[in-house]
Amino acid sequence: MKTLLIACWYPTRKNPNFGVFIKEHARAIQSSGNEIVVLAIVIHRSNKIFSVRSSDRFDENQIRTVKVEISTFFRDIVYHAIPFQYWLVKRAFYKMISPNYTPDIIHSNVIFPAGIIGDWLSSHLKKPHVITEHWTRIRNFSKMPVLAHWGKKAYDNATKILPVSTYLQQEIMDAFDLDKSKFTVIGNVIDSEQFAFKEKQKHPAKIRLCSIATWAKLKNPAKQPELLIKAIAALQTELNIKIELTMIGGGNKIEDLKTLCYNKNVNAIFTGYQPKEEIAKKLEETDFFVHPTLIETFGVVVAEALCTGTPVICSNITALRELVSDSNGILCENTVSNWTQALRTALHKNFDRQKIADDIKARYSKETIGVQIDAVYKEIIQSRKL
Repeated sequence: MKTLLIACWYPTRKNPNFGVFIKEHARAIQSSGNEIVVLAIVIHRSNKIFSVRSSDRFDENQIRTVKVEISTFFRDIVYHAIPFQYWLVKRAFYKMISPNYTPDIIHSNVIFPAGIIGDWLSSHLKKPHVITEHWTRIRNFSKMPVLAHWGKKAYDNATKILPVSTYLQQEIMDAFDLDKSKFTVIGNVIDSEQFAFKEKQKHPAKIRLCSIATWAKLKNPAKQPELLIKAIAALQTELNIKIELTMIGGGNKIEDLKTLCYNKNVNAIFTGYQPKEEIAKKLEETDFFVHPTLIETFGVVVAEALCTGTPVICSNITALRELVSDSNGILCENTVSNWTQALRTALHKNFDRQKIADDIKARYSKETIGVQIDAVYKEIIQSRKL
């Protein structure tokens, strides 16, 4: 099957971690024998008024990747100018792709703006359109008058919608009044080669915890690290044990969190941004992964931790219930007392870490996800022949 993957979140040299989960989906599609071309339009904030640079090359996985990169001081305006982005995508398709490649399926990732662009291009080319959805802000998006109208039409026109969790499927259905028959839940891809099980060596003098997020000051913050820090402080005092917390990720909230850790006598290491290979190494030596949050549409960092055999203690919310159970971790309510109890319980519970890793690998490896997406493609093409 020839697949044209449309993305507006995709790794670049300037931002190698941006939309990396979409790149993993591309690898999964390729792994099941499909001939994939990625067409990504990425907009960078810049001091330049406006510039466009196009490239066409094979990435390290031998996936042909056509990128249209825009650098502009008016990034937010251009990002919302979907007709202009569509014009650039269409031009890149005809100039760089269509002379030697005709897709059977258009596959977009995230409704805004890629899904809308993919809808218009698939209508123009008269090809079936599949939308994979990762986005946490679906309900907010559904309230944006013009954009939501275009998004609703894209969802309606799509042959299939592939949300990464059952929770996200329900969010889309509720926000856009869509029928369940249009959906197939297919999760994110976890790099099970990089995030792999290794036997852990317990530290004789301390418990090691790890948490990963963007630690940002927001009006309505999703992550709740203060709960975790206060719970660690309470448990250390109660049990007279040493706990070391590693917090991976950048953000403008880090100095405040450092101050809180100092005041609560919590030994915390703030690493800043780390590449995936360094995160995998840290998880291999971590006793528990901790994730205090208010919302997730999948929870890639949680699944990556589980893939290394690291049990997870996380908030009892949304899509995390689809990943975490009694066999691989503990779900807890977002209060200091509940987090303290969850940490206490985890310290006295025996987990089969090898089984934790094997189970997640079986569900979310690129091969597994690739087979699931390929089955959707074949069903679509077969139905068009009838």
